[in-house]
Amino acid sequence: MIWFLRRENIFAATMFAIVLVAAASSHAVAQERSSLDGNWSFVTDPSGKLDVADLSTASGARTAQVPGSWQSEFADLRDYAGVAWYWRTFSAPAPAAGHVLLVRFGAVDYKATVYVNGQKAGEHEGGYLPFEIDITPFLRAGENELAVRVVDPGAKPAEVEGIRYAEIPHGKQDWYVQTSGPWQSVELEDRPKTRIGAMHIRAGADGRFTIDLEIINSPGASEAAGTSSSRVGASSSPSSATYAGAEIRDASGKTVWKQSLNLASGQAHSSFSGTLAKPQLWSPGTPYLYTVQAWIYSGDSITSPFGFRTFDTRGGRFYLNGQPIYLRGALDQDFYPDTVYTPPSLDFVRQEMMAAKAVGLNLLRCHIKVPDPRYLDAADSAGILVWYEIPNWDKLTGDSGRRGLKTLQGMATRDWNHPSVVAVSLINESWGADLKQAPQRDWLKQFSTQAHELVPGWLVDDNSACCDNFHMASDIADFHDYASIPDAASDFDRFVTDLASRPAWLWSPYNDSQVNAAAPLMLSEFGNWGLPHVPDPPPWWFDRDFGGREITRPAGFADRYTSYYSTLFPGLASLADATEEHQYESLKYEIESLRSHPEIQGYVITEFTDINWESNGLFDMWRHPKVSASKLGPLQADDLIIARIPKRNFVSGEHVHADVYVSHYSTASLAGGSILWSLAGFDQTYVKPLHAIEPGSAAPAGAIDFTAPPVSSPQRRILSFRVEAGGKPLSENSLEMYFYPPRKEELPPAVSFVDPAGRLRRLSDEMRAHGYLAPSGKEALPVVIASTLNDQVQAVLENGGRVILIASDNQSLSPGIEITPRAQSDLDGNWISNFLWVRKDHPIFHGTGFSTLPGFEAQAVNPPAVIQGLPPSAFPDVLAGMFYGWLHLNAGVLVQARAGKGKLLVTTFGLGEAYGTDPYATALLDDIVQYVVGDFAPKFEVPLTP
Repeated sequence: MIWFLRRENIFAATMFAIVLVAAASSHAVAQERSSLDGNWSFVTDPSGKLDVADLSTASGARTAQVPGSWQSEFADLRDYAGVAWYWRTFSAPAPAAGHVLLVRFGAVDYKATVYVNGQKAGEHEGGYLPFEIDITPFLRAGENELAVRVVDPGAKPAEVEGIRYAEIPHGKQDWYVQTSGPWQSVELEDRPKTRIGAMHIRAGADGRFTIDLEIINSPGASEAAGTSSSRVGASSSPSSATYAGAEIRDASGKTVWKQSLNLASGQAHSSFSGTLAKPQLWSPGTPYLYTVQAWIYSGDSITSPFGFRTFDTRGGRFYLNGQPIYLRGALDQDFYPDTVYTPPSLDFVRQEMMAAKAVGLNLLRCHIKVPDPRYLDAADSAGILVWYEIPNWDKLTGDSGRRGLKTLQGMATRDWNHPSVVAVSLINESWGADLKQAPQRDWLKQFSTQAHELVPGWLVDDNSACCDNFHMASDIADFHDYASIPDAASDFDRFVTDLASRPAWLWSPYNDSQVNAAAPLMLSEFGNWGLPHVPDPPPWWFDRDFGGREITRPAGFADRYTSYYSTLFPGLASLADATEEHQYESLKYEIESLRSHPEIQGYVITEFTDINWESNGLFDMWRHPKVSASKLGPLQADDLIIARIPKRNFVSGEHVHADVYVSHYSTASLAGGSILWSLAGFDQTYVKPLHAIEPGSAAPAGAIDFTAPPVSSPQRRILSFRVEAGGKPLSENSLEMYFYPPRKEELPPAVSFVDPAGRLRRLSDEMRAHGYLAPSGKEALPVVIASTLNDQVQAVLENGGRVILIASDNQSLSPGIEITPRAQSDLDGNWISNFLWVRKDHPIFHGTGFSTLPGFEAQAVNPPAVIQGLPPSAFPDVLAGMFYGWLHLNAGVLVQARAGKGKLLVTTFGLGEAYGTDPYATALLDDIVQYVVGDFAPKFEVPLTP
């Protein structure tokens, strides 16, 4: 339900935030309204000593676009922080008697001082919220000058004129690029002096509504409450000179309710209430919008779209209009390629919202940003739920806490009528607060209490938690987890199973939280990378990284492709497509894991679009869909059939078992439904009856069992399955599976082992069991499998032997070339995604090279380490490797080399634990051994140490 802010809160505690502020989604019917968007004069003022009187002669002045930021417009000011001026002229007739001329700013980041004709007219602090100033006393006939002095600290300097960057709400500007200046629209409004300041409506699914008005400059000294009838369609004529009225119109413009009431002298606010029988409800499926218009005796009138809807939680579930809803969200940082914080247009954002719906999303988590109001307008009309957040600061102090509360008050004032807004986060991942300190935990609890009072009806997430932080008092029990898939798929499943158990670690370990046992569980951040198709020339931000971390820098992407991967992919577009397909398979696995747990009621993918160096979006930064976008819609539907299987690789004749789950959130009845499945290559479709599943839940729905088919060579097959009810398919899905022929019974080459630490003991036993004999001494090319390049192994190589080095621990192959474990570093791929690659046409991969970027077929041999320091010239001898993000940390996992008189094959594939039990691992090592005894001629050389 869209609740109205309690009178004692909105008209007392937040009065300072409301006076001279009109709701952004409300539209004044004024004598004159004109936009001041367009060309403004602009100059930086590094010393901060420029006076408004000096602007006309200021050196270095140039033209800037408003709305916009100086960082987005001027290449030389990307990192400028400090003071700058914007100014322009305008002409406006003197307001009529009883009217005022207001200048209204959508948002200026961060502090704005406004001058009219050289005189200070007012100021405002806060980079995300609207403010308006009465400039009537400063006007003159004819042309007038409007100037805005902007103060915005940044990384350097971190403090400007007493404003510390660490103590202001700034969001993730410091991750990508700052926004400074008037980044939202500016306009003039001629309105009555006595006018409506804010109009808020609460309207529920039951048709009941309340309309509350704030009246600015109401004449008279006393104040009394106005009343009205709640009867639908009631109407009365005011009996005094002071009155207010309101009406509701449906989408066709027809008036469906109307009221008028008398006001007492000096009355500063008034309320209407009523009930609309059988209203059209707002929802993602039917985003029906009504319009409310209110007017008062002075002639002022405002309108606002709104929707009848109720959003709440009960028993660990989310409910929209009384029906359970599974939240399928994406994190949206709401940055744009050219304009940074400023949306290019309302149509652009509407298209974004429709694109979000097309891939199955019903929610966007607008991340640590108060968006332009057009963002919420577009969400309202498209039918996208919005969970948005107070922009974070870096350090909790009295000033930052006060600013955070003021920002929330302004968000509620501006955005209350938007049916799309359903939740707000106070902080994210404990940024700007140290929850290890008891006073800061107490602050968060208090802030949560204040937020519930300010925004009753919005869900309040106290801290969207991650890592070693937690909740103190929250309506949502959410957490974040990033896992490289398929590398860490088992870890991800363990995490999700733990999350579904409603673990104690969601809440403060200090026994001082207000545990909400009924808060719905969500995984509110997770994701994987897929590289975009980069325009030529690349964008300006390609040269920028995050905090000096080279792994995040896109610059040089094309050169790295040429140096390392031009023989693997026919072009950059092909490489990008492969990573995007890998991203989809990773997300698919994670979404299916989440939706197979009925306790978990939603998720938020990181993220909706790429942003600068961060490439984990479902769309790229230019809003182009990634290659698998068309497959996301069925995956993110109200109903989803899921098959969970512990492995993907099977030998012919082996029993295959998959557990089937159905996540059911549509209103369709599953009574009498069926599960149908088939395996590619066979004509037969198998049918199983579907068990009854409660709407708004997920439940096991049986199993798929069959015998792995006979194959003469390794094959990839698609297992397809669907759920039908009432003769109609409700959900279709599939799994990639891999089938291998039984191992040939032939005598393999003889091998010996050098393994002083016993790391390959299991592998030795398995290979012996698979027919590998110890050398007899008569072999021309004896094969040694080693876990370390010690003196004994080097002697074998010096004498012309063949060595397979299977390594997982820190060791040096030669100066500058190191084997490095991946765990607990950027090499694990959990933050900047890693991509395993193989030369799938190479003889070693003739049986296992299903694709250049392997997926779940290679899960069992996930490399625990990589070979670092290999120069590009060595890469023709890198037979399999790994890269990260924008082709950084280019490493090997299977490398051939000359060493002494012998030949060396080094691999970090996890073969030691998987050989003999996993068909992919078994086939891969068998093929490596066969290759090593063959005639291969590497050019790369590993010098042996004396």
